[in-house]
Amino acid sequence: MKIETIYVIEDNKFGKAIAEWAEGKRLQVVPTTQRKDDLSEIVDGVVLFHENHNFSKDDDDLQSELGKGNIPVHKVDINGTLAATNSNFNMWLDRNRPHALLILGDDEVAKNANLPNFLKGIEN
Repeated sequence: MKIETIYVIEDNKFGKAIAEWAEGKRLQVVPTTQRKDDLSEIVDGVVLFHENHNFSKDDDDLQSELGKGNIPVHKVDINGTLAATNSNFNMWLDRNRPHALLILGDDEVAKNANLPNFLKGIEN
């Protein structure tokens, strides 16, 4: 994995699911609040997980604002074709080489049965 630090929104079920996955993978997970100014100084990539293009307003606004500041953004439709979704994400990682990544997603994505399968596909 190319990423060193993952930022997740604190008190968020999706963030907790990502933190559990990252345990034992030598990835530091940092819970944070959604203050755009602070995040723009520390992250160099944003990934927004969603189901069929349904985003929470807060997540969509946050990724949009950070993207305007030339921070690369990638959206992952967790209900998409697993092989293509993993391949696109890994290509985005290779192209942008983020070291500090903000990962966003709402509570419904945390419950999605496809999430663990997607995460297994990016562990290399």
